[in-house]
Amino acid sequence: MKLPLDLDGAALGEQLASASLDAAQVDWAAVRRSAYLIHQRISYRYEGPVRQLRQRLVVQPRAQHGDQRRLRRHFEVLHASPQRVADIVDGFGNHVVDIAIPVVPEEVTFISWSVVERDAEHGPHLAASQDLRDPRLLTPTRLTAADSDLRDLAQDLATTGIEQARLAEIVCARVHQEMRYQYDVTGIGTTAADAFRIRSGVCQDYAHVMLALTRELGMPSRYVSGQLVGSGGSHAWVEVLIPHSGGSAQVISLDPTHNRLTDMTYLTVAVGRDYSDVAPLSGSYRAPYAGRLSTTKQVCVVSLDSDLQLESSA
Repeated sequence: MKLPLDLDGAALGEQLASASLDAAQVDWAAVRRSAYLIHQRISYRYEGPVRQLRQRLVVQPRAQHGDQRRLRRHFEVLHASPQRVADIVDGFGNHVVDIAIPVVPEEVTFISWSVVERDAEHGPHLAASQDLRDPRLLTPTRLTAADSDLRDLAQDLATTGIEQARLAEIVCARVHQEMRYQYDVTGIGTTAADAFRIRSGVCQDYAHVMLALTRELGMPSRYVSGQLVGSGGSHAWVEVLIPHSGGSAQVISLDPTHNRLTDMTYLTVAVGRDYSDVAPLSGSYRAPYAGRLSTTKQVCVVSLDSDLQLESSA
């Protein structure tokens, strides 16, 4: 399928969405290269005017991440006049949209879409050797600090004598075994220790518990925020870095929620120490009332040709 490039950003996003494939019908084991559309509409509605709105959005994928690369992206603000819409790359290489709006009358909407491509024949995901010693990936955070129960479990895992990638896989399996997936028992501020204490939570909690264990074991690891094609929502998993021949580091990507290595159905948006580094939405404003948030998201599999392999932004 050849898509027209003379359409504006919003129209091209609609064209891509209309051309999407049914992910459930794809034989992912046979896929060597594929492209995906992540389309989001984020709206805040207020009881009256709000002032000095600042918004930080981490919803558009990184430019490059292993075999994944961003081909195109589009972003626009509706119902308000922004003073500033800036594209920033943070300390982890994530793409951040920073917005400042002096006055929002009653509503503001952000439209974001990105097209990314994954290449199964890319080879191992490699990182710089210094990442193996990055204190951000080795030091526990407030959300990933181990308590005595997690330290005891890490010690049990350490006594197996298993190391590197195989140990990371065993940690992933153990977290999956210990935890039960359950909504509404944890929140964005729930720590790994608290989630492990009740042995329940969602993908964010599974990732934090796994990070607590891998860092306790001295394995550099990072939190991943992204999309799981076919699931309809955001997802979180973990990347563990191990030494690789040639002096580099190899990234092992594991999903403790489903107890598996990630595959072509996983789309990375951002990485960090924990959820707080990659929260999709954060910000502030001045007004005596709260806003009401509504979001819609569409993650599609699309067919692209080489004509679309040039990045643009609005």
